Amino acid sequence: MPTFVTGGTGLLGINLVRSLAESGEEVRVLVRKTSNRKWLEIPNVAFVVGDITDADSIRRAIDGCDKVYHVAGWVQITPWGRKIAEAVNLRGAENVARAALDAGVKRLVHVSSIAAVGHGPKDSPATEEMTWNFDTLHAPYYDTKRGGEERVLGMVREGLDAVVVNPGYIIGPYDVGPSSGQSILDVLTQRLPGCPSQGGIGFVDVREVVEGMRLAMEKGERGERYLLIGENLTYREYADLVAQEGGVAPLRRTLPYGLVWSVSSVLTAVGWMGYRKYGDVNLTLAKISFCDHYASSEKARTQLGLAQHPIQKAVADSIEWFEQNGYIERVDSGWRIPE
Repeated sequence: MPTFVTGGTGLLGINLVRSLAESGEEVRVLVRKTSNRKWLEIPNVAFVVGDITDADSIRRAIDGCDKVYHVAGWVQITPWGRKIAEAVNLRGAENVARAALDAGVKRLVHVSSIAAVGHGPKDSPATEEMTWNFDTLHAPYYDTKRGGEERVLGMVREGLDAVVVNPGYIIGPYDVGPSSGQSILDVLTQRLPGCPSQGGIGFVDVREVVEGMRLAMEKGERGERYLLIGENLTYREYADLVAQEGGVAPLRRTLPYGLVWSVSSVLTAVGWMGYRKYGDVNLTLAKISFCDHYASSEKARTQLGLAQHPIQKAVADSIEWFEQNGYIERVDSGWRIPE
């Protein structure tokens, strides 16, 4: 029977679908009519048109499948977008879980986020058991990823066999958006003004996440959640690693929180009035950028047997993929975005 995948046309989804298909599984991928299917047009992959916000289309799409990976989600680190965040991350997750329960699938692996777990310092990183401590952030993405996960786990009590995985900041090839890999492009092309004076996050190779998801499907405990983290790095350490792998000078400036907060406050106020040309600079992102958002994947390593993938290789492979596919090109001064 086929394996059903939502969110198959994004960074994680493409890597997951290709891994499943290349190992011989039949994969049914949910797509919109306008979705770019370029990287998924391979043997063992079929497409079905639908949308996770449309419960009827999900029920039709999942019919006849015995395993489900729910990858789709809305990811924006802003104070705006609560309506779409709730539609996708809350009700969308509920639609997929309900359809899986009604269809009697063997197992659903729900992709959540470390945003739904919480944060801790490097010497005491977040674990699956910690109390969520992002509630005061009032950020649509964080709130709805937490809520979507809770709705899926709520259906476990109704009989659904589901396992949750919580990846960190994902890096790797096939970042067609680009999404998280935009940070790599920004460092290579020297578009960032500097690094936060503090803060960092748990980074993870996309292929490690795929491995963790497949292990969760195979031998995860029903109703459990597993953090998927490769390495906890400060944003300065990460930027230096990208610069090293790309052969460019490291970022020189260190940005104090007071300066970032002041600029972000002004642009957030302007953004609430509807002008969001500089919407990527906002108070929600500013707070997260200075947060020690570290987490531990010890549970996944001990219970699932998940192996660690070095972030250095993920960065190097991302740069190679971006170059090969025309996102960046080498010039005498380093790198540039092709016109």
